[in-house]
Amino acid sequence: MIRNIVTVLLMAQAGTAMASTPVTVLPAGDFSASGDLALKKGSIPVSCHTRFDGQVADNGEITVTAVHFGGFNPLCKSIKALGLPWQGQVDHPGQLTVEDMQVKVRVPLLGGICGPGPVTLGWTNDNAGATFDAVTLGPDCAMDGVMLTTPPVQIHPRSPSP
Repeated sequence: MIRNIVTVLLMAQAGTAMASTPVTVLPAGDFSASGDLALKKGSIPVSCHTRFDGQVADNGEITVTAVHFGGFNPLCKSIKALGLPWQGQVDHPGQLTVEDMQVKVRVPLLGGICGPGPVTLGWTNDNAGATFDAVTLGPDCAMDGVMLTTPPVQIHPRSPSP
């Protein structure tokens, strides 16, 4: 029992250290991230051209202020972001988390709300993009896709002060 408590405390401490890894984000300021995002509500997948607009601070704090779903599939018009602005942060140079993502799918019988909840995305500087890789958002939603940023955002570990 004590060993389990110590293990949980050590894991929580490691998670806190990982989440607070100091980073430098360049350029800081307004950004857009766009690409094709496949959203699945229940068993119904819908692929939409999606754009996230917001701001990122040089320390990695993220605010998403607008989300646009579009494309050729008419069902994309039935998806709407809720609870904006969404807050998030860069966890470390290869990962970021949006804390309170929430979307509503307005389709008779199969629609509903996904979230709110945190989603964790992979990040690569090579393409200045965030990757939704089978990201789940309760109760029954999943997302896949790559969002490329404009201007191209780069995330680096913060150099220690001399």
